Amino acid sequence: MAAPDLQMIPPAVLSAQAALDITFPVLPLHAALCISVTLAPALFAGIPNCCYEYTSLSEQERAGRFLHTEDALRHLYGRALLRRAALAYGVMRGIQEFELNPWGKPVFPGASLQGNISHSGMQVWLALARDCEIGIDIESAQAPADFAEIATSFHPQERQSIREASDAPQAMMRCWSRKEAVAKAVGRGLSLPLDSYAVDCGIDATDWLRHAPPGTELPNWHCVDLPPTPDHVGAVSAHGDCRQIRIWQLNIGTGSV
Repeated sequence: MAAPDLQMIPPAVLSAQAALDITFPVLPLHAALCISVTLAPALFAGIPNCCYEYTSLSEQERAGRFLHTEDALRHLYGRALLRRAALAYGVMRGIQEFELNPWGKPVFPGASLQGNISHSGMQVWLALARDCEIGIDIESAQAPADFAEIATSFHPQERQSIREASDAPQAMMRCWSRKEAVAKAVGRGLSLPLDSYAVDCGIDATDWLRHAPPGTELPNWHCVDLPPTPDHVGAVSAHGDCRQIRIWQLNIGTGSV
């Protein structure tokens, strides 16, 4: 399991609309692109208008059913960003509904492009890949109070590693984001038994998958952490021939949306 070439695209500060209308970089074969957008709370009121052009009526209606504004905006912006990418890379025409696999992951039938979304707090992340399955996850760096109880469903090696870690809460969240990224690349999310595969819980940011999920082989996995922040941890996993991962971080500025 060789680590892919990891490249950082210079970050940018944009308006909410400009972040959706970016020129997407060329995405070669056997490569992945991860884009993050950090939303500005002061501009929440204007963000939905930016998303309407790239979201379906059903997605807008679903966003309207969320109890919390932040949840609605994350959902809406993530879907808008994914559809904008699908349009840019030519795997979708117009505002079509996404096709979903049996576990709810958006798919592009017949296309080499794969996509996945994750969001937490003010961050929305999109992962795209050609010729491999991709999964991304972003989580709060703050472990829940019952993190030890949650970890009882993990692989035995992970449970032991968390118990023995000097930074057990942080080890738990590293473990959780890494496991989610792998499960989402498989396409099954949390329906994949959490004890059926294992990640390392330490601080090394690459090559942390220890036991591959059933039906896959360890050498075919390529796993790296996303750039950490004081508030979040994250990970991206690719299953297949992934030779390069590029990361592009965008921030919604304080100007007009």
